[in-house]
Amino acid sequence: MDNPGQLIDLNSFSKDLKISRQTASNYISYLEKSFLVRKLYNFSTGRRKIERKLKILSAVILDINFRDDDISRSKAFEWLIVTRLNSEFFWRDSYKNEVDIIASDKMTIPVEIKYGKIDTTGLIAFMKKFNVQFRMHHILRSREELKIDNRYMIKVIPAFKFFLEKDRYLNYHIETSLPY
Repeated sequence: MDNPGQLIDLNSFSKDLKISRQTASNYISYLEKSFLVRKLYNFSTGRRKIERKLKILSAVILDINFRDDDISRSKAFEWLIVTRLNSEFFWRDSYKNEVDIIASDKMTIPVEIKYGKIDTTGLIAFMKKFNVQFRMHHILRSREELKIDNRYMIKVIPAFKFFLEKDRYLNYHIETSLPY
């Protein structure tokens, strides 16, 4: 897979391959069962909606023919974090606002992954849509800062620090004492 986190629409995928939708679905299922790809579901409040929406296929093993450029590094960085967190959900709306990971174990926490720049558009859109009052995280390669935008607090965390203290970042409610 050239793109480790690729949106997949089963209808167009099956048309491109000139196979039935059911056969395409079976092929993806075989790849999942072989642990070659992971399927990430578009986060929603209802299970039925989750199943109907677009999904992302993420390769479990990164392409061996990796190119040494910023776009490839960015894709590899995102792949690494999504894979290490065993993510099940991402979020994307009809306006193409997007959040890379939705951690939803004990509470719903959106996590955006960026190799370089900070972009909070998708995080804030998610918070507004789902009325989530928890912290948001923005994982970067190296920089750390706290951004406050109206009623939203965004903790920008370097990837190494996030993984060292992952449970701490994913289990705090905004009204508890701030750990940072």
